[in-house]
This record gives sequence, C-alpha cells and structure tokens, in this order.
Amino acid sequence: MSIKVLCNVRRQNNLPGSFKAIEFVDKFNNKGIHLLPTKLLLSPKPFKEWFIDRHFELPPDKEWKDIIELLQQKTDKTGEIVDRTGFHGKSYLLPDGTCIGPQKEHSLFLDPDHSIHLPQCGVNGSLEEWQKNVASAALKSSRTMLAISGAFSGYLLSEGVIADSGGFHFFGTSSMGKTTALRIAISISGPKDNLYSWNFTATGAEELACGHNHNFMAFDELKTLDGNAKEAAQKATAFIYTNGTGKAKKRSKSHTPNPKKWETAFLSTGEHSLEEHAQKGGGNRMNGEEVRVIDVPADAGKGMGIFESLPEEFEVASTEVASTYAKYLAEQSQRYYGAPQIAFLEKFVADINDERAEKTVRDRIVEYMDYFRDQHDVKAGSEISGRIADRFALAYAAGCLAIEYGVLPFTSEDVFNGISACYKAALAIAPEDWEEKLRLQVRKLAKYLRSKEFPAMDSRDTWSKKAIEKYDGFSHTINNIQLIALKRDVVKHLIPAIYLNDVLNFCKSKGYLLSDANGNNTRSIALNDKRVRFYCFVFPGDEENKVAVMKRNQGYAAKKSTEKKSSE
Repeated sequence: MSIKVLCNVRRQNNLPGSFKAIEFVDKFNNKGIHLLPTKLLLSPKPFKEWFIDRHFELPPDKEWKDIIELLQQKTDKTGEIVDRTGFHGKSYLLPDGTCIGPQKEHSLFLDPDHSIHLPQCGVNGSLEEWQKNVASAALKSSRTMLAISGAFSGYLLSEGVIADSGGFHFFGTSSMGKTTALRIAISISGPKDNLYSWNFTATGAEELACGHNHNFMAFDELKTLDGNAKEAAQKATAFIYTNGTGKAKKRSKSHTPNPKKWETAFLSTGEHSLEEHAQKGGGNRMNGEEVRVIDVPADAGKGMGIFESLPEEFEVASTEVASTYAKYLAEQSQRYYGAPQIAFLEKFVADINDERAEKTVRDRIVEYMDYFRDQHDVKAGSEISGRIADRFALAYAAGCLAIEYGVLPFTSEDVFNGISACYKAALAIAPEDWEEKLRLQVRKLAKYLRSKEFPAMDSRDTWSKKAIEKYDGFSHTINNIQLIALKRDVVKHLIPAIYLNDVLNFCKSKGYLLSDANGNNTRSIALNDKRVRFYCFVFPGDEENKVAVMKRNQGYAAKKSTEKKSSE
C-alpha cells in the first residue's frame, strides 16, 4: 500500500485536535508528509475528499477499506504540532519540516490550521562556493558584513541575550547596492524569493514573522509606500513595534484563542531613514523603535555606495564599477545559497545541547557582546545608547560564532571592523538621545511661555467665556509664588504625548512646575467660582520663584512618602 503511517500527532499546549502523520506519493510523483485529522476516519465522504484534495491516486472502492484499517492501527510513535518555525526545546524546525537536533524524526509538524508564510529553503552549491563567491564581499563592504552577521543573529534570539526582535534599516539613494546587501544575507538560508516588499497587511506581517521565527526577514525599498508618508511611517512603525506577539485569533469553536509569537532579526532598505518617514508622516519614532530597528546610512563614504573597496579584478574603483560588482554579487547569491544556514544550525544546535561544554553557548554570546560594548566605551546603565549598541553587539557575536563554526571565512577582527564602521555611521546620524529630546521640548516650552501674554487671573472678578477662550493661561500667585497657570489642553497640544510625562516630571524636579500637595502635575484653581486644574509654571528666568517651587515640591514629596510609610 502506498500510504505509510508515521505517528499520532497532537497540538502543543494540549490544545484540541488529533491527527495522523502520513506519508504518500501523489499522482504527480511528489512524495510528501500530510496531517490527516483523525476525526475524518468517522466520515467516509470527507475522508476521501481530503485525499483527493492532496492529489492522492484514487484506488478502487474496495481498497478504501484497507486504507481506513491501516490508519486505525495503533502506533506508539507520537508527534506534536507547533505554530512556528525555529527552536522548540533544543531542536530547530526548518520551514521545509526538517528538524535539526535531538528531536526524533517526524515528531514536529507545523499547524495546518495556523496560517504562516514560510520562506523558501533549500541548498544550491556548496558552503565553500558560497564563501568564495558571495560571503567574500563582506571584506569589501562593512554594510554587507553587517547584513550577513545581522542575518545570523536571528538564530541567536532563542538564547534570550537581547530583549526584542529587531535589526537594521539601510537607507540612501538608489544604485548604492542596498538590495545587493540584502540578497547576500538572504543567500544564507535560501533564494532571492525570500526578499519581500512592504506591501503587506497586519495579518500578513504576523504570518511572515511566524514563518521566520529565530531567523531573519528582509524587506526591500520602503519607497513602495513613499507616496503616502503617513502610511509608510505607520506601517513600518506598527510592524517594528509589535514586539514579537500578534493578536489572538479564534481558530474554531473548540479552540481557545492563541496569540502568535515570534523572535526574528530584521533587515530592510529604503531611500529614506525610518526617522525621516516618521517625520514626513507627522510624528517621531518612539523611543523603543529607534533601538529595535536602527537606521544605517548605506553610503560607506568612499564614493562606491555600500563598498569601501573593490576586488582587484574590477580594476578602477568608481561608482560605475561598484555597480557592476553589485550586479555580479546579486547573480552569485542566486547560484550559491542555503548551505550556510544548515552548516551554522548544525553546529549551533550541537553547542546548545552539549552539556559537557566548559561554557554555554549563551555565555559565549554574552562575552562577544561585552567585548564589542567595551571596545566602544558603552557605559553600563546607559539605556538608550546601550540598547543601540546591543543590536550591533549581537550581530558581532553571531558573526564570531559563524567564524568558529567554519561558516564565515573571516577573522573576528574583520567582523569587528565592519560592524564597528556601521555602528559609528549609525551614531553619526542617529537622533538625539532621549535626554536631549526632553531638553529640546523644555526649551520649546520656555520659548512659548516667553512669547505669550498671560493676564492676571485676579484682575477681574468674573471672566467671560469669550475672554477665557482668548488666553492660553493666566498669571496667578500661589503661596506668594508668581506663576503662569497654563490650560491643560494647551500644554498637551504643545508637547507631543510621548514626551509629555517626562517633560513635566523634569520641570517639576527642576522647580519649573509647581505640583499640588499630592504630587500631581496640575493644581486646582478657582475660576469663576469653579475649580479648574492648570499646569502652574514659573516664569522663565525667575530664579527666586524657581527655588521656592523646588522647595515646595520637595516638601510635598517628603510628606507623601511619610504618609505612605505610616500607612504600611
């Protein structure tokens, strides 16, 4: 009989669903493994239709009974259905169903009811051919070195050495070789078809991410969305900021919603930086976005796009010759691909499972990352700059492991120099750090307070509605301190929401803003016999009242702290 029963299969986490993993050759002579819902054995018509949909060569009617009897036989072999590729326990599940590691053969299967977009994988050419004809370009291009090492870093995310999914965005004008760098990175695991565009839905993004769990994704040319800057910014931001968890979706009445989860490295290109897209869309990138996917200029500064130098056979170094070399590399990346992924994962998974090793693979990754940070004088506790450095440090660690495993034909110094150049280039164009951004907002607020008129609130017994609407605030005295009572909606319009709380807390700590007795940033003031809450700022440059406000705020905070301790 042409059907082979491999094992009984159930879903992970004890979710409902029972299947038989079976193997057969279809009428087009394609051998494949399929998951047959066990309940179909109770319904002859749906059972036959299931086989027909999978191009099973229809047997005579009398043989259907034999097939059912075969499938009803007991087997001690079991398997589990999972909802994403990547690491499960200490084994790695590839998109084609191949499992690398101690997991038994035919024991992990992707969920047929859980839509994910699987990348193409396969091997074309040998590892040595890939090293000679493709990877060698990284010695001529720091951006290519970062792309290759960043791609390998996706496998390392399983070790939890860095908190979030993320990666790098190469930006610059066309014909710089940005796409070539991505194609070289893609060749680690498969063909060029794994280079995606930005035209996807939110659901499509989740399906892509699950299919690339503990791997990497590459997206080319954000300019496909440039016609609508706001849409481009929102789409890029939304995808980056999902942080590895999708929405829970109900599969059926019997299934509990189970959110999709993933950890993936990310590479993309575009003519503009993600920061520029955000600004063109009318906003700024949020603090976390900037450290998850980092803008890196594609131009290496040598007049040859992504290249700092060219091989001797390409003679005179110029933009035109660099373009020819980039096209050559794009062709080579399609001739040789896939072998690096298998070679890396076989060694990496073996390392993870080696209980006799003096150092765990995670410890080695951390050591490599610490070295990169130390060499760049990244101080411990510098949250934003530290997390940016971590992203590059992880790529450095991945490149060094790939050298250890014989996958990359470089030295660790080569990897360090390439990634360090990209790190410095990113820092050179990176937006100000968070503290500087806050200071800019504070200066903007001070400039605004100097430029406006604020009539004394007690200059009239009653203020008309029209008069109240005319002014953004009033001058007012509280506890002999001269202040500007600013309307709440004015402040919220002036300071973007992502900065507002930090700006107000900064102003409060420096004596620019008077809190109430409970430490709140607004105070209740009587206006037309009604209590209205205002932000109460010191006049810019009024040092005497600034000191008085600071003392008041400190007194309120101390009193509140004492009350809290006594209540405990």
